[in-house]
This record gives sequence, structure tokens and C-alpha cells, in this order.
Amino acid sequence: MTPDYFRTVMPSVFVPEDATWIQEQMAKLSPSMRQKIALNYAVVYQETFDAEPVSFRQENRARHEANTRLRLFVERYHRAAMGLVEKPKEVIC
Repeated sequence: MTPDYFRTVMPSVFVPEDATWIQEQMAKLSPSMRQKIALNYAVVYQETFDAEPVSFRQENRARHEANTRLRLFVERYHRAAMGLVEKPKEVIC
């Protein structure tokens, strides 16, 4: 059975082993955000891949950077969308 890579918007560049995890993360975002985030994921992946001078480290470094950024964004965005953020405290000088 082949994985269904078309359940949600996917980045143009990613490691196939991360596909299920990326789909899970993208599913947490609103449909209007998915395309933008998929594009950003691909840009971060490709820039990091190209910046790594050691050939056998390129994929791992790019994968780590893109997945970390996606994870942090989804955590922060998902919390904000659910209203789980606090307003900043007022400081009186």
C-alpha cells in the first residue's frame, strides 16, 4: 500500500519518511495557511541543504531545520487559533 501524499498540501521538497508527520502537522493548520507553510518548508529545506558543505550531512541538516521550524510554528499557531494565549500584562511606568 502506498502512502497518500495528497490528503493535504505538501511541500515540493521533503524526505518521504517525513510525509506522514508533515501531513499530521499540516492538518492542524487552517486550509488557508497550508499552502504558505508548505512553500516556506520547501524554501527552508532547500536553502539549508544547499548551505551544508558536507555532502552526506545535507539531507539530515535540511530535514532537521525544516521539521523543527514546522513543528514550532504549528505549536504556536495552533495554540493561538484555539485561544490559548495570554494577553501581555500592562506595565505602568
